[in-house]
This record gives sequence, structure tokens and C-alpha cells, in this order.
Amino acid sequence: MDEARLKKERLSLVAGGIMVMLAQLSISANCFSLFVIPICESLGFARGVFSWCQSFLSLGGVAGALVSGKIFSRYGIVKCMRIAGIMSTSIYLTQSFASSIPQFYVIYFLIGFCNVFCTSMPLSLLIGDRFTEKRNTVIGIVMMGSGFGTSLFNRLASSFILSFGWRGAIRVLGCIMAAVSLISYFVLIKETRAGSEPPKAANGAASAQTGPSEPFFKGKRIAIAFLCTMISIAAGTFMSTLTPHLQDIGFSQNFAASVYSAAMLTMAFGKIMHGAIIDKWGVRVSNSLMIITAMIGLVGSLTFKSAWYAVLSCIGMLFISSLAVVGAPALAEALGGQRNKKFFVGKLNAFINLGYCIGPFIYGAVYDRVGTYVPMYYVALGLLGISLAGVLILLPGKAESLAGK
Repeated sequence: MDEARLKKERLSLVAGGIMVMLAQLSISANCFSLFVIPICESLGFARGVFSWCQSFLSLGGVAGALVSGKIFSRYGIVKCMRIAGIMSTSIYLTQSFASSIPQFYVIYFLIGFCNVFCTSMPLSLLIGDRFTEKRNTVIGIVMMGSGFGTSLFNRLASSFILSFGWRGAIRVLGCIMAAVSLISYFVLIKETRAGSEPPKAANGAASAQTGPSEPFFKGKRIAIAFLCTMISIAAGTFMSTLTPHLQDIGFSQNFAASVYSAAMLTMAFGKIMHGAIIDKWGVRVSNSLMIITAMIGLVGSLTFKSAWYAVLSCIGMLFISSLAVVGAPALAEALGGQRNKKFFVGKLNAFINLGYCIGPFIYGAVYDRVGTYVPMYYVALGLLGISLAGVLILLPGKAESLAGK
């Protein structure tokens, strides 16, 4: 392939990836909190029970991630993205007709399952196939789209809810998601060189190579997987409770929303920084920095007394959401090599999503019992401290790999 065509395809992939993260992931998953109050008031649901939709979203992610490697290998990444993108958009729109808690649980489980096959995981694999240098930096650039999309569509969604009601807002957002993401799937994101699509046999069928060369659950990788769960429990606690915690300790809703918006922008740029750090120093350094900055953010929440402490919250958000979308692909390659990457990244994302699934039950129960998130922040700090020690001991350096170990 000539250099000009390769450059064009790389730019097309990056542009399409940013648009997918901007619309598909941001709308389907990250605008959820804005609909909690209007839906609960309209249908008479308890907020705590309805908020479990987030856990079902993560649970769907666990289920999808566990089988993603085999499905990608058998049917091809781009084809899976197109099918899952259509399904996710369609399922998202169906919630505008839902009227019971079980219906919402099923919808969010299916959205979480489909998003595994059409958002960050397949994009990271395609970028890994297409780019040979600074691939993790490129992954970070693409993934920052979700941060900007969350900031943009949270504001738009609020206006749509006021203008059209929550059912109408979902339909408008679903149409935007379909228009932006489907153009990306069918126009900008195309089949790339060998590695992104399964090799074909003589009869045109996919080859039989549908499994990893070695098992994931072996040696240090088992402990590392559980570290990912611990980190995501702590990360989910910090991200999900920042705004209500600031209001609980006396700050206005507008101030809390402003801090959260600033944190989201910090998070968007943090994904690029995280990718660049991985490229330069490897997964041990990048994950250590991610944990340390998250701990700084939690300390800020525990000691928040003035607007200046918002800086600590922004530092805490810098890399906190990067584990799944930027860190996991690089970690999968470090643990199993390029040959096993597409299989190992699914397993890692399953454990990460498991943490995000468990977290709401824990911090929700803590808040219901004591009326504050503070005890859970101490628990989260403990989990991060253990994780930091595990990362320093277990993760390989930049030039090392755990493949075969």
C-alpha cells in the first residue's frame, strides 16, 4: 500500500473513531444521569432502583467483553462494529417507549453489550493494526472524543428534556447518534490491512484461527485482572459521586456542575496524555500515575473546603477513566503480545466493567446507611493503595512482556 493511501486511511480511521466516541458512547452511556430525575418523576420509580441501570450497563459490558475476542476474530472487527452500532442505536431509541423498571434494565444491559463491539475496544484494535508508532497516543486522541461528547451532549440533553420531555429528548439524541455514528461506521471506518480482519480461507470463509495462543488466566495475569476490578470500583466511586458530594457538603448545584464539567475536559486531554505516557514509559508507569492522580482526587473530596480544592478534583479525573479505553489495549499487549491482544483486551475489560458494576451497589448502600460518601472514599483510597503496590510489583516494564508467563 502506498504511503499516501495509508496516511489517508489512518486519518479517516481517527476521524471516524472520534465521531463514534463523541456520539455513540457519550449519548448511549454518559448522559444517563440527566434522565434519572425526569424518568423517575414521570413513572414513579425510586431513584436508587432506577440508578441500577448503570450497573446493568456495565454488566452487559462484562458479558460482551468475555466473548469479544472470538467474535472479532471470527467475523471481523469492522463488520461487528457496523452491526453492533445499528443495534445499539435502535435499542437506545426503544427506551423512549419503556414504562417499567425491568424494561429499562434489559435495555441498558443490551446497550452495554452492543457498545463493546462498536466503541472503544474495536477502535483500539483497529488503531493498533494501522499505526506502528505512537499508537497509544493515537488511541488517546480518539478516546478523548467521549469527554468532549459528554460535555456537549449533557448540555444539549438538558435543553431537549425541557423542550420535548424525556421521551422526546431520547428520540432526538438517538437520531443524532444514528446520523453521526453510522456515517462513521460505513464511510470513515473501513477494513484495514491484515490483522484487523480475519484471514479468509480459499472458499471465502473466515479461517479457523479463532482462539488465543495461550490462556489468559495464567500466572500473574490473574492477579492483574483483579487489580483492574479494584481500580474501577474506586474510579467509579469518585466519578459518579463527585457532583452529589459537593452538594452534600454545602456547595451549589451550579458550582458542582462547573467542577464536573472542568473535570470532564481534563479527562478528555488526560486520555491523550495517558497514551503518550504508555508510548514513552510503558504500562507500569502509566498505571501508577493513573492510580496516584486518582488518590489525589479522592483526598481533594475528603478535604474539600473551598473552590481551590476543585483543582485536586480535576487532577483526580485526569486519567481515571482511561483504564478501559486507553490502558486496557496496551496492557493486553504487554500481558500477551500482539498475537493475543484482541483476546486479552476483552478479558481485561470484563474485569474493569465488573468493578463499575459492583461500585454503585457499594457506595449506594454506604450512602443510604450513613448519609455521606466519605466512608466509601476511604475504602476507595485503600483499594487504590493496594492496586498501586500490585502495579509496581506485577506489571512489566516498557521493554518487557508477560507473554508465556
